[in-house]
Formats: sequence, structure tokens, C-alpha cells
Amino acid sequence: VLGRKTAQEEVSGFLAVIVRRGSTPDGGQSNVNALTLPLTREAMADYLGLTLETVSRQFSKLKRDGVIQLEGKRRILIPDLGALRAAAGHNSEEALL
Repeated sequence: VLGRKTAQEEVSGFLAVIVRRGSTPDGGQSNVNALTLPLTREAMADYLGLTLETVSRQFSKLKRDGVIQLEGKRRILIPDLGALRAAAGHNSEEALL
């Protein structure tokens, strides 16, 4: 069980990598990162080894916790990248390098 990530860490880590690789400041607000998911939630679930329902629940939890804001099904705003990294777990910095 060593090294196993929770569903929240998997989804958050995936989003953190995507935002790090290609996000743009949203509307000139340098503290808000925006991204358009390159995959559907179903494809993301397959890639992460999770179910579609689990990925959807994690998106809802991240939204409820204020870590992300959803604009439609594929557009995501991340007002606090540090909160996303924290949700991804302690190894998230390594994944972002």
C-alpha cells in the first residue's frame, strides 16, 4: 500500500500537471489559472485507473472546497494553485517539475 494515492490525489495531481504545462492567466488575473481539459472525464478516469463516477465526485468535492471552479464540462478555473497542489498530496511538487 506504500505509495498509493487517493482518488483526490490522483485527480488533483492530474489537474496540477495540466495547469502547469499549459494554463494561461484568466482574463488578466495573474492569480487565476484556467485550463480546458484535453480529455473527457471518462478518458481521464481510464487514464487514472478510476471510475467515471469517482472522477465526477472528486470534481464536485474540489469545487465544493473552493479548489476549482467549473465553467462547463471541460473548462476549469484554479484560483489557488497552492490549494490544488495540497489536494494532490505531498509529492505533487515532484510531478510538476
